[in-house]
Amino acid sequence: MRSMMDQIIAAQEDINAKRALIDSSTSIGFNLQDPAKIRVELLKLSTTLEVLGLTSMMTCEITDDTQQSRFGVENFVTEGTVVLYYKRHENVRMRSMEIYKMRGSDHSKKIHPYDITPNGFVIHPHEEVYSMF
Repeated sequence: MRSMMDQIIAAQEDINAKRALIDSSTSIGFNLQDPAKIRVELLKLSTTLEVLGLTSMMTCEITDDTQQSRFGVENFVTEGTVVLYYKRHENVRMRSMEIYKMRGSDHSKKIHPYDITPNGFVIHPHEEVYSMF
């Protein structure tokens, strides 16, 4: 883990990075196995990125709708958690998202559809995903 943080620091200095993406924190978890160790290492990583002044995003895997992360600790070390869904209803899939948590923000508590377009990620804030999904 130390080696990875050293590489991040070196890369940030080399290119004067302002943002960082960790894809995926799941691989760190599989390496460590123990949820307490995973939480500590992800907290160290998150703190290092913050100290470097990097706006950061980490992805993690979820295995079903009943949990927000594979190891159950990932969202405790972040300022915010955004969950992306790709649900099937009959023969149609719909992309939707929710802001599960965003510290210091009075965000929408609803699940909203989104599209991935040639211009990027477009969230439809005035639309909701209803019980049909």
